[in-house]
Amino acid sequence: MNLPHISLPNEISNEEYHRGEAYREYISSTILKNYRVSPKYARWAQLNPTEKQTPAMMEGSVYHDLLSSLVNKGDESEWGWISFDQPPINPKTGQPYGENTQAYQTELSMFTRENPGKQICPGYMLQLAQDMVGELLNGSRELSTDIRQLIKIGKAEQSHFLEYQDGLFKYRTDLKTAKKLIDWKKTRLECPRFDQFHKIIIEYGYHISAAMYQFFEHEITGVWKKFYWVAQENEPPFDFMILDSSEWTWEIGRGGEVIPKAGALEFIKLLEQHLLCLEENYWPGYSVFCPPDWKGHRIGVPEVPGWYQKQSSYSFYHKQHKHHDTKQIDSDSESRIAV
Repeated sequence: MNLPHISLPNEISNEEYHRGEAYREYISSTILKNYRVSPKYARWAQLNPTEKQTPAMMEGSVYHDLLSSLVNKGDESEWGWISFDQPPINPKTGQPYGENTQAYQTELSMFTRENPGKQICPGYMLQLAQDMVGELLNGSRELSTDIRQLIKIGKAEQSHFLEYQDGLFKYRTDLKTAKKLIDWKKTRLECPRFDQFHKIIIEYGYHISAAMYQFFEHEITGVWKKFYWVAQENEPPFDFMILDSSEWTWEIGRGGEVIPKAGALEFIKLLEQHLLCLEENYWPGYSVFCPPDWKGHRIGVPEVPGWYQKQSSYSFYHKQHKHHDTKQIDSDSESRIAV
């Protein structure tokens, strides 16, 4: 593969992009963000991908794949998901066979063979994705027109590979146009509100990923593209917002000037650390976060949190008995402490 390389939409599957052996040495934004744990952990995670698909991750895949099909084909023809919600019935009990029974697995295998190229998920996930996308397309008088226009002119699920200062990098766009990068985000109730979304940005490092996409898109195309999150609730009423990342990633001026913001600054630090690790062929652990002393030792000194420092200064107020001389008590206590 000649670098830089931009795949055709869905030319490379999402599974192959993330876990394929051919692309193992390419660093994604997920791996780069792992440097915040430590370089040692980031390297281990890169060489030992262990991520298992959870129900929430499957929901996200079903949702993203439906949007991808609408962007690239204009319909649901490339939406490769079906449900297996009618398991065989036990004639003796009249109840469905359990998932661990041979009868169920036999029926499932037959169903899979009859639907080659399809992925199986619960039926409710199919309905959820359709309900959410329906809201995106038609549910907002203010925003749905913008969503339909982006879907009309954009391309979805393209994988990008490049070399930058002897490092190999990759990123995969949900949707992009000539001037914009779009990331679909499935979120919890109220999170899409523009005055609430910052919590999700920080929790998951969305700003770092977005800054990386913009930076390397510029490296490949020579164009600084604005980055937007389309954040949508995964429960009724499936409300959503289009959110501009400019205050978090790169602020792109009308004259072409580019100013790095918090996410871009953090991305640059992580990128520099990764490139240094590659140069030295060494990925340090937690000690990398400790500044060396004058002898070069990196000994961590845990700070006492302010709230605990305050707690440790609390006093106890004992009930005083009438027959005790408080001055004598204080004097005796001081003597014991001094000893």
